[in-house]
Amino acid sequence: MGGFALAYLIVLVVVFPVGGQPEDARVPNVLGLTFDEAATRLTAAGFRAQQGESRFNVGSPKSTVLTETPGPTTTVAKSTRIVMDVSAGQRRINVPNVIGMEREAAQLALEKVGLEVGTVAEHESPLPRGEVMTTTPVAGTPLILPSSVAFVVSAGPATIEVPYLVGRSFGEARAALEQVGLTAQTASLDTASTEPEGTVTSQSPAEGTAMGAGAAVALTISRGLHSP
Repeated sequence: MGGFALAYLIVLVVVFPVGGQPEDARVPNVLGLTFDEAATRLTAAGFRAQQGESRFNVGSPKSTVLTETPGPTTTVAKSTRIVMDVSAGQRRINVPNVIGMEREAAQLALEKVGLEVGTVAEHESPLPRGEVMTTTPVAGTPLILPSSVAFVVSAGPATIEVPYLVGRSFGEARAALEQVGLTAQTASLDTASTEPEGTVTSQSPAEGTAMGAGAAVALTISRGLHSP
């Protein structure tokens, strides 16, 4: 029996020498460390460190370890390669200049660079309705994504002067009113007019009258000449 035991020990030492098979160890938790700090700690524990993906992260400074594979506290063979994804830092973007754009165009311009649209307010102004007047923050301000930009658009003037519409076709008169923020309403047909059919022969209220945005202007249009 003593000889057998001695022979077994010889086989273990000669055929399977110490260090022939890598020793298992628990992977240290290096999440939140910088890559260099994590690599030092992993190397000291007998593992090999490798950098994986680099991606933007709002809450983690640049080079901070976000994930490690195999995961922390996992028991694996020493010399195993531990792959760590790291933070590329916070992604920043400058607020684009959307002043003068229509509301929809401004929203698309902000979304295109990764910004969100915040509160949209309307203020009376002589500018066309829906045109962007100001933004908060102002154009050129660097922001960390995700962030939002609020803006103020024109609600148009408080009052609008009625333009002169007599002599225009009904379609032209309606377009002219809508352009300044008013609407057109057909009041009646002028059966006595010799103007071409559909021509505006009178309006109410008259040219220069101040009206609120969206108010209607009544138009009388020619019936045109018809055979008896």
